[in-house]
Order: sequence, then structure tokens, then C-alpha cells
Amino acid sequence: MGKILLVASDKGGVGKSTYSVNTASMLVNKGKSVILLKADTNKDVLSWSKKRQENGLLPIPVYEAYGNITKEINRLSRLCDVLIVDCPGHDSHEFRSALTVADIMVTLIKPSSDFESETLTSVTEKVRIAQNTNPNLQPWVLMTRINPSKPRHTQKAIELDKILRSDSIWIQPLKTRISELDVFENACNEGAGVHDVARASSLSNAKGQLELVGIELGIIE
Repeated sequence: MGKILLVASDKGGVGKSTYSVNTASMLVNKGKSVILLKADTNKDVLSWSKKRQENGLLPIPVYEAYGNITKEINRLSRLCDVLIVDCPGHDSHEFRSALTVADIMVTLIKPSSDFESETLTSVTEKVRIAQNTNPNLQPWVLMTRINPSKPRHTQKAIELDKILRSDSIWIQPLKTRISELDVFENACNEGAGVHDVARASSLSNAKGQLELVGIELGIIE
């Protein structure tokens, strides 16, 4: 059975799908078999998948499931090395049911956005409840879209990291942070991930950050 990576948030527009498809691209380019399970009703991942097929890139199967998705997660996880579950950007049956069977959960936060940081309370509550029946669930906060040229972005990331590490009740932050780089979105627009791209500005930085996150999560070595 493959590892189940749940990507979730209680807020839309945080970059879940961008992270999910870029991670899927990284895995398949490193020889891993990966499946994307779309549990969000928006069409972003389906549009990306269609472009990917049209551009002849390495295939990544995309499935859909809604409501209680535990059975579909368990079925698909037997068919690949890593199953990535892209959940809706709000509290949902899909999110809560996926928490009961996932191995790893990642919630994305832009530290400079209080709207996003404030979702951590509700996400943490749901995770801790799920861990009563799924004690092996490993939850993480991934700080993203940090512009290193903006001191406020860096300072907010440091502050949020300190707050989360000050009390173990919080979901803990990953050491690696993802910068605000156009190459992530540009790759997605072509049905790709940064690991499918040969040349682009900040490409090596983008690939390196994704790989460091993957190593921390234990989905690559």
C-alpha cells in the first residue's frame, strides 16, 4: 500500500492544487508511481491533467471522489507508491473522512496572511480529533508563497514558526518553506510541474524546495 498524502486547508486560494500537482510531477519524474485524487469540485486539476496529456508529459492518473472518500482512498493507495488527496479549501466531509486514513497531512499557510494563519486553530482541532482513531497520522504546516525580498514575509514566517513550536498542541511546521516563485504557477499552466521543466527562472530553487519538503515528509529519499 502506498503512502497517503492529504493536502488540505480551511481556506481556499492557499495553493493546495499548485502544491499537489507539482509534488505529483516531482514524484513521477523520480520514478515513483503516483495518483492524484481530486476531492474538490473545482476543475483546476482536471484542466491541468488534460493539458498534461496534450503536451505528452509523463502520465499521472487523476480520479475524483466526494463525500466520505475513505473507501476510494484505500482502493487507490493500493495501486501506487504515493496517493495525493487534494481536498476542498473549507471544512468538508471529504477532509474529515480523509483524515481518518491518511498517513501524512499538509496544510498550506502564507505566513503574511492573517486570514490563512487563523485557519490553523480549526484545522488543528480536526486533526487532533482524527488522531484519536488514526494515531499514525503525521500532520504538518507548510509555509508557502514567501517572498524573500520582502522583510515582512520573512519576519512573519519566523514569528509563526516560533508560535507553533512553542506548544505541541499545534500542528508543527516543516523546516522547509516554499518561496513565491512564478515558475510553480507557470508550470501548472502547461499541465506540468517544475520537475517537467527544462529551463526557467528560479527553476533549481523551486525544485530544491519541493524536494526538501518531500524528504521531510518521507515521500522521497
